Amino acid sequence: MSELIDSNASRTDYRRCLLANVSVLALCGSVYVSGAARAEDASRPTIWLELGGQLETISGGSDPFAPPFITKHLDAPYNFVSPLKATHDAKHGFGGEGKLTLQPQNSDWTFSASVRYGRSNRNSHLHQQTSTEFRQKTSKYKATNPIFRHLNIVRFDDATVEQNENHMVVDFAAGRDVGLGLFHGESSFSFGVRFAQFQNRSDTSFKSFPDPHYSTKFKPNDPLAHHHSYFATSELKRDFSGIGPSIAWHNFTPLIGHGDAGEVTFDWSANVAALFGRQKTQGHYQTSARYFHGSPIAIPGAPTSHYVHPALVSRSRSVIVPNVGGFAGISARYPNAKVSLGYRADFFFGAMDGGVDARKSTTRGFYGPYATISIGLGG
Repeated sequence: MSELIDSNASRTDYRRCLLANVSVLALCGSVYVSGAARAEDASRPTIWLELGGQLETISGGSDPFAPPFITKHLDAPYNFVSPLKATHDAKHGFGGEGKLTLQPQNSDWTFSASVRYGRSNRNSHLHQQTSTEFRQKTSKYKATNPIFRHLNIVRFDDATVEQNENHMVVDFAAGRDVGLGLFHGESSFSFGVRFAQFQNRSDTSFKSFPDPHYSTKFKPNDPLAHHHSYFATSELKRDFSGIGPSIAWHNFTPLIGHGDAGEVTFDWSANVAALFGRQKTQGHYQTSARYFHGSPIAIPGAPTSHYVHPALVSRSRSVIVPNVGGFAGISARYPNAKVSLGYRADFFFGAMDGGVDARKSTTRGFYGPYATISIGLGG
């Protein structure tokens, strides 16, 4: 009996010893892992500074200023292309961006502030003309061999347009790693506030000389001679400013390499926002015409009629603008640096009033390649 008791006691002591050893090993392991995690976390930069630039295609143009004397003669022989082609909004722009990210030690949270700015300028001058020859009989005494003079009268349309556009997007966000990265990557959600401002200004002028006419017989003051002369100008400014909540999902997946030694990753992000703001269109335009009748030969005299039609444009409206965007790219990551190349798009639905005489809601979009470089500080 005593031997059985001793055997059970030995087994109990063995189990206790084994449990104690396993506990010590687990504790040591946890201390080691936590120490390594703290060491790794301590070496991680706490501040990231990112700078970059982008080439952008701008979508969502405005209606052109189109005075009646231009639209009436679009198919005239001297218009090889539509004069309104000169009034198209700028389609391409260039800009820069900056971002500051704070990533506290021993935390999965990040806090960031970023700004993107872009602009484009476009100056266009389109002049189209053709010569119309008038053959006038100058002598009635030589019926068999009359003398003629020839007048070359130029018909033309002339358009001059100066445009400039700028846009700015500012984000303040707080994000957290959620551990849902695809293919062993990292993923995070962020929420915050987005502010956007767009401005567009255009100055346009048209000149037109469409319909000179002279009789076939020479007369110092031709009673059948007549022509119109047109001139129009416009100055229009359109803008939108809005602010609202935003949310974004960021993800990166390792492709080549490993952590401290450097790695190449595939990065992508999707974002949505709702901006509460105001869109405005302000400016003025003026169309004038002069009609000449019975003027001297090819020399304009005083017009027999003249009109000027001025108009003011002033509209303002509160709007809610949905915003959807995202990017995809490749990054070379190092412990204290990152270089990224990719393609980004952002669309702001109904952000601008693109009309002239009446409001017309248009969607402003920006999309194109970008490049950034990031430097990690602290840690």
